[in-house]
Amino acid sequence: MTVIMNPAAGRRRMGRVVGFVRQLQQAGLQAQIVATRYRGHATILARMAVQERTCTHIVAAGGDGTVAEVAEGMAGSDIILGILPVGTANVLARELRVPFDDVQNARNIAGGACTVIWPGRLRSSEGECLFVQMVGIGFDAHVVHVVSTRLKKAIGRAAYVLATLGSLWKYRFPTMTVSVDDVSHAAASVIVSKGALYAGKYVLTPRSMQEHRQFSVVLFGTAGIGSSIRYAIALLRGNLSRQKDVTILMAQKVEITIPCNMPVQSDGDARGLTPIRIDMPDRALRIAV
Repeated sequence: MTVIMNPAAGRRRMGRVVGFVRQLQQAGLQAQIVATRYRGHATILARMAVQERTCTHIVAAGGDGTVAEVAEGMAGSDIILGILPVGTANVLARELRVPFDDVQNARNIAGGACTVIWPGRLRSSEGECLFVQMVGIGFDAHVVHVVSTRLKKAIGRAAYVLATLGSLWKYRFPTMTVSVDDVSHAAASVIVSKGALYAGKYVLTPRSMQEHRQFSVVLFGTAGIGSSIRYAIALLRGNLSRQKDVTILMAQKVEITIPCNMPVQSDGDARGLTPIRIDMPDRALRIAV
């Protein structure tokens, strides 16, 4: 078994990963830690592990971005993806109810139980990648692009709160033309989501689409500071889907070509600019639960 982690996560998280590997070994599994050295390296390491054909599981030790990178390297294989949630938000782990208790998580992985989910595929100015939870275009992507990496490591999710407050006064909220299964819609911001949760435990959509070859497309209809604050409060209260200017559609394809150079994020990482295309890949993922 290969455990892929980012050593830049800090000593505290490194200690947790080492302890988790001990739990796997106590459960009768052979496990080794492989450290990433740069962005995208997790994909390369996962692909190498698949090609070696020596493991039944690959564990992504990190947040949703790390999980997505590992998933990209595993695409098309029958290896099971395990998750050790040591990231900032860990939305997919919460979505799939992966235990945050490392002992129980190791036992579950050793037991071999898994579920099948369908990731999404994003094409942007940075190229093509898989995403496991969501893609944001517009305001939330702008926040991801400007958030301080150093501050994020120091104070976690609070760094996004500070970046959001600062962005409210700087972002211009341009209107986008969003093609959802070839039908055009106007929106101030868009989130394309495989899951029901967002930014941790907050409910974005009434239904998860993880097990389906579709995703939810959340269209925010009103631009501006006041509307953004209202959307944020509705998200915290769990009633975002009931806002009169929020539309949620089910789809298999989303395209945004107008305007160009809008910020894009997937699974909490900056992913270039528009134009974009989002659709479904050919193969599902097996994830330990």
